[in-house]
Amino acid sequence: MVRKHRTIMVSLIIAVVCAAALVVAVTVVRRGNQSDSRMLQADYPTYSSVEQAVDAADLIVTGVPVASSEETLQLSATQRSNDPYANPQYGAVEGADTQQELGIPVTVTSVRVERVLKGKAQVGGIIRVSQVEGQSDGQSIREAHTTMLSEHEMGEDDSFLLLLSAFDDGTYDAINPEIGVLEVNKDGAVKPLGDASVDSQAIGTSLSEYER
Repeated sequence: MVRKHRTIMVSLIIAVVCAAALVVAVTVVRRGNQSDSRMLQADYPTYSSVEQAVDAADLIVTGVPVASSEETLQLSATQRSNDPYANPQYGAVEGADTQQELGIPVTVTSVRVERVLKGKAQVGGIIRVSQVEGQSDGQSIREAHTTMLSEHEMGEDDSFLLLLSAFDDGTYDAINPEIGVLEVNKDGAVKPLGDASVDSQAIGTSLSEYER
């Protein structure tokens, strides 16, 4: 049986998921009953060239995932802004129920760094990369344009090319789920993970285009 999809606009602005880089108006696609999945469509920054994308990143590395875990990103109800679009918890009362309801499920993947092209990281060291995906109230929640690092199948000698924004807690997010998460082979050829919906001019074809 083919299930019909029902799209619901949710009045939630996520201002923390990708720091200043990501302010998300979320569309939830609810599939079937409550036990099924919800697909978020987030409004990420876009870039018109590889140079713009490289400039936006705090860290650019190649690497391979070694482990992943689900966590809940908590938004603080004590944010100072009275603008509900700048503060998604405006009007909320601090408490356990608030934190549970407004927490964002994320998957944090540990990535072993193979090469550093921009920023500071240790080759052979581990960085933690956060992506919107996980379980909430028995439902699987994912972002429509995000390919999970822990799930994508690559060739034996291939790696991820990651363009990342840094956070105070030591984790990283991709500057854009398509432009910032790419695949690179042993010869340095770069390609998107799937059929990217973004401007192809923002995705390079060679690793050398990303070096700084």
